[in-house]
Amino acid sequence: MFNFKQALEKLDEKGRLERIPEKVTLAGISDRIKSSDKALLFEATGTEYNVASNVCTRDNFCVLFDMDWKELQSKVAKAMDHPIQPVIVDEWPFEEVDLDLRKLPILKYYSSDPGPYITSGVFITECKQRNLSYHRILVKGKDTATTRICHRHTWECYTKNNRNIDVAICIGLDPALLFAAAISTKEPMDETAIAGGFYGTPVKMIRMKNGISVPRCAEIVLLGKLTAQQDEEGPFVDITGTYDLIRQQPLLKITKILKQKNPIYYALIPGRGEHSFLMGFGKLPLIYKELKKICQLNDLAFTDGDINWLGCSVSIEKHDDNEPKKIIETTLNAHKSLKHVFVFDDDIDITNAHDRSWAFTTRFQADKDVYTYPDSPGSSLDPSSEPGDDRRKTCKTGFDCTIPMSKDKKDFQKIK
Repeated sequence: MFNFKQALEKLDEKGRLERIPEKVTLAGISDRIKSSDKALLFEATGTEYNVASNVCTRDNFCVLFDMDWKELQSKVAKAMDHPIQPVIVDEWPFEEVDLDLRKLPILKYYSSDPGPYITSGVFITECKQRNLSYHRILVKGKDTATTRICHRHTWECYTKNNRNIDVAICIGLDPALLFAAAISTKEPMDETAIAGGFYGTPVKMIRMKNGISVPRCAEIVLLGKLTAQQDEEGPFVDITGTYDLIRQQPLLKITKILKQKNPIYYALIPGRGEHSFLMGFGKLPLIYKELKKICQLNDLAFTDGDINWLGCSVSIEKHDDNEPKKIIETTLNAHKSLKHVFVFDDDIDITNAHDRSWAFTTRFQADKDVYTYPDSPGSSLDPSSEPGDDRRKTCKTGFDCTIPMSKDKKDFQKIK
């Protein structure tokens, strides 16, 4: 297991971290993050916190866990089937600091941001079942903020408890906890147990005075309450790089701020690589598990222009011409926000845009290889979709880009 500092040290050893020792303003940090693809560590921020960013990427995760991409997907899926419950330890690595969010290096990422946003905060709630999930936080004052709560497990906990619940918010975690918190399981599941299953050993947790347990490795912990009061949240640049809706959202009241020694604040830039990767990585294991039940899966990847949310590609060893349609429908059902699914033969490298485009051109016929699902509930983040009651309405589409079983495969091979 890693703590956040150890993960950065390994990235540094592998030449994947750039250290910035010179003084930089918070606005300068935001600009620097947007212009770099490398993991960054700012060591002179004008606060008592160093700031790290660009940590959670596909290449960085493969380096951190010493696995290739397919191995990583497979191991996460297995961890979901074989979780290991966390353990509570009698250790206390934290110190309490002034109750003032404005003393943390919380960034405004875009000029349109209505205020500084905490974007890497992992919320922990305990309503019968512990749950870890990401919710963005718009800071409004030294101890108040509004937070966007999607209608999933945290929202269910909140509404079932008269819209007043204790929460802990962790910033800077072990990378396995960072990806586990992004996984949206169908049924409530303790994501710390997924991280434990991934490592083969339990995650160490510490019980807070409000009854919620947090990972011992957390760099910063905010304790507080989600209240019944509401305030405006947004506009926010979401995963598509476009504005999400402005909404009335729950008011978050912070009651205590804790930190490790020499803490590192994790700044996760919205609408760009890390944000996209984590959201997509949280869905891929769910799709992977369902597809493994019905086909000989070769590879699976989001392939919709650095968004990792609305479209994905699947490559299979095909045995039947009916398989692609079944795969399309299974994939759409596993990830409700998906809009497009492309199915390819296993000779196509679906991570290569040129390979995908070539196969789409040479193996797809629109009059018989396209499946449409109009008026489907889709993603609120798709600006081309139409209003709906909960989710927005869209036309979902599947594309069969595989060679028909009746054809000679030799006619479809790309000559190298």
